[in-house]
Amino acid sequence: MTIPKTPCPVGGLVPWTNGLWPIASHKPHPVLGWLYVIHEKRKDAGLIIWANVCQEEIVQAMEAVAHFKVGATVELGPFQRRRILGRKWDFAKGGFKYLIDGNRPGTTFTLEEQALIERIREATERAA
Repeated sequence: MTIPKTPCPVGGLVPWTNGLWPIASHKPHPVLGWLYVIHEKRKDAGLIIWANVCQEEIVQAMEAVAHFKVGATVELGPFQRRRILGRKWDFAKGGFKYLIDGNRPGTTFTLEEQALIERIREATERAA
């Protein structure tokens, strides 16, 4: 995954320390691109403030939680395997959306990660 030049949105959910937490603020940095402040609030603990988190660390955390890579193929039904053409982080929901090759040439569709996992599970169960 490449490091974007634009900042992640304030309030956007990002994976950090085994959870999804909102970005409280960001500021530009001449070398690192952007620095972020992430607020972690667990039920059994007080507020934990992660300051000076760089854009690269956030992108690496997104990579770590991704279930599928671009270029992978997945089984979604009785037709041919589908190729994952792209993915994009959804900051509002805190997860990936995948662009998937359609049944016909030149067609594509988008699925959220959890919906994609569910479709693969259903296809596997039908095939068994």
